[in-house]
Amino acid sequence: MSDVPSGNEPWSSPAPGQPPPNQPPPGYGGQGGYGAAGGDGGPGGHGGQPQAQARNGVGIAALVVGIVALVLSWIPFLGLLLAIVAVVLGIVGIRKASRGMATNKGMAIAGLVTGGVALLIGAFFTITVVGLFSSEEFQNLFECTQQAQTAEERQACQEQFQQDFSQ
Repeated sequence: MSDVPSGNEPWSSPAPGQPPPNQPPPGYGGQGGYGAAGGDGGPGGHGGQPQAQARNGVGIAALVVGIVALVLSWIPFLGLLLAIVAVVLGIVGIRKASRGMATNKGMAIAGLVTGGVALLIGAFFTITVVGLFSSEEFQNLFECTQQAQTAEERQACQEQFQQDFSQ
């Protein structure tokens, strides 16, 4: 063997006027003569197809409603209702993205997660409030304040409720 490269080795330079290895000759496909500066058509590149805009209106709605539900989850019934809407929108957004009808699946997932967390918090507060209002102590307070004629009687009702509730 000689020490002179034959031009067929992968590390050798192409012969003058020949394209680099594994690349088409000029004028066949490629990028229309625009160099390789990011030439994959990706972000910041030249040539190729433009990137499609992220679109998933249902997923965006799920995220927005999920965040609002999370903020308002401490309000009985309202937080619970908004959380259910966020979960449903999140599921619809994920299904649309999975079928290729929408992009930006991440927003739909985030909406589903925030809606789920808000659903748990809202359910806790709703159950707590319903339990409190349906308790015997609260019913006694309600009846007592309905029958009270003066401010002193209403104050006595509140004190009796605090005693009953703390036991």
